[in-house]
Amino acid sequence: MPARARDATPNLALYNLRDRGGQTQQDVADALNRLGVPRGKRLAITANQVSRWERGVTYPSALYRQLLAEHFGVSVQTLGLTRQRITPDQAVSSALDSGGLVIQHGSDATVHPQVEANQDEWRAVRRKLNGHRVPLAREAARLYGSEHRLGDTGLITASGWLPPAPIELSEFGIAFSPASSPPLVTGTEDAAAPVRPLISPDRRHQRYSLALRDVEQPQLFENRLAWHLTGVDWLRTDRALTFTEGTYFGGVDVSEALAHEMAASHITGDGSGILPASWRNLAFRRLVGDPFASDHRPVVPSSVDTLTLRADPDGVTFVLHHRAVGKVAMAGGTLHIMPAGVFQPSSVLPAAQADDFDLWRNIVREYSEEFLGNAEHGGEGAPADYHAEPLASLVEAYQAGGVRVFCLGVALDALTLWGEILTVAVFDGPTYDRLFADMVTFNAEGTVVTTGRLKPTSALPFTRHTIDEITSGGQLAPAAAGCIQLAWEHRRTILGRD
Repeated sequence: MPARARDATPNLALYNLRDRGGQTQQDVADALNRLGVPRGKRLAITANQVSRWERGVTYPSALYRQLLAEHFGVSVQTLGLTRQRITPDQAVSSALDSGGLVIQHGSDATVHPQVEANQDEWRAVRRKLNGHRVPLAREAARLYGSEHRLGDTGLITASGWLPPAPIELSEFGIAFSPASSPPLVTGTEDAAAPVRPLISPDRRHQRYSLALRDVEQPQLFENRLAWHLTGVDWLRTDRALTFTEGTYFGGVDVSEALAHEMAASHITGDGSGILPASWRNLAFRRLVGDPFASDHRPVVPSSVDTLTLRADPDGVTFVLHHRAVGKVAMAGGTLHIMPAGVFQPSSVLPAAQADDFDLWRNIVREYSEEFLGNAEHGGEGAPADYHAEPLASLVEAYQAGGVRVFCLGVALDALTLWGEILTVAVFDGPTYDRLFADMVTFNAEGTVVTTGRLKPTSALPFTRHTIDEITSGGQLAPAAAGCIQLAWEHRRTILGRD
């Protein structure tokens, strides 16, 4: 697999086959997942993976090559998926003989040393960032008043953003409000320039998201429509949470730039520790200013973070997810609750934007992806069908009372200022066991945490001792830490027991 974008050779044959058939990358991913079923394979191929194959960033395995050939009805050779080593002379000769477009393949020799050194330094900061996200978020929280901090979780929250008691999702509504003006802070400002790597000796990447895409290349990184949180008012039950339309990359341009800036200035040179919080060298964060000022703060996407509890007379358990650094763009290397995902529609089609503007439906799709390993609704294909499995069973269980879902409140990750909608889903034992009988041990974003040497299990006891042990480990993502803390404080309400 190429380590950098400049080493990748686009697979034009694969792209042309897909384009000729009028298929989206999501169409191809869905078809391959279906073809895997007769082979006894439970696949979770995404549109992002297909995109990376076409761009030559990754090379499909033998199974995926066979499925691609079967889907398009051609040979593996026709797909351009046989490994051939071509010398530079052969490549030039072939291009000239074709009489068509000459594609120049970059090499290390064509990269300006200043650009390469700058991008290497940028990657080094990203590595430090991903290795220290939790303590760095806790330190970032100290930049704001103590009244805004949610304990030592690394979350900050405004007055009134946390309701006095958990509220069931069915007891409040959410509303959409069209943006009246463009965001005041976008991450393209001069103050954010130092955290964007060079693309040439005299030019930087215009946006942080483009730098991530081109320089770091996480496996799961696609620009999608996303709903951005604009207001919280628990006194208005008809529209307690208000959102407007935006994009995922638009949020990344601000949030990850803030995190990068903090990492560059607050992680020691050898990466061994965190310096005390200081506004010095945080020009971009100073530009953002008060993250709770509705008339100025950047509007960023929000994630719906759900602590999943299985409750029966014998006790209560929960699960955790280890997010792999190489697979996800944000919160890599941390432990997170399951499921968690950006609040966004399943497709760009208008029908999806109407049907998917619902917190529970967003959670349902994430259960399908993270617990059952199904392919993500990548935004390009058909909208999610909540009347088809496995989504239908989850919806029915909710309607039948086998699962109750509460909102614990809203907060911001202090490091990134990313919005976090904190929720908890309580399943009765039989319902949980039926819905998640085929729960996977790993998915497209990482692995499910297990404990126990003799008999490993993903069921972690929901006890004070377990919570303290996990929290003290320093890997629990701020949103996870806040959600678990609030759920424990309100356990009598959400569990109906002492």
